Amino acid sequence: MLTAALLIATSTQAIAKFKDQVRAKWDARQSVSSEQLRDQWSDYQRGWWAYYGRAEEQRNMVQLSGWIRRHMRKCFWQRWHSASGRRAALARLGIPPSRIDVAHSSRGAWRMGRHPVMQEALNNRTLKKHGLITPADLASRDKPRKVANRRMRKTARPVVGEP
Repeated sequence: MLTAALLIATSTQAIAKFKDQVRAKWDARQSVSSEQLRDQWSDYQRGWWAYYGRAEEQRNMVQLSGWIRRHMRKCFWQRWHSASGRRAALARLGIPPSRIDVAHSSRGAWRMGRHPVMQEALNNRTLKKHGLITPADLASRDKPRKVANRRMRKTARPVVGEP
């Protein structure tokens, strides 16, 4: 009897549609609270992962995680509106006063999403703590844990000079 396995693959069109959704969901011009933004993103991300997480090749999806986090940081940079709002938010996130002057930067939001101060303020751990997950977070959660090989590779040798 011949059985066929159904393999799921992520097409370039599916990745492109996912990227469009990331851009739409992390648009700072939305009139929603941060909690609503988080919940909408979480629902979409979990649903998307429920299907594409079973794909044979997950590397393309996991590699998008850095790009997604940059969109998140960009969105928050824009939602802080002005230099004073950005200073207050960065201080609240634990950035030292000597580095808060970046709040007055004239760089664009996309470029600031990759700035070291923004990456320190909204690091991966902070984003995950607030429920802002990425495909890499879901992949590491779903990955089966490997059992360590505890067998010794070499036999123990006696110490020379012992009686």
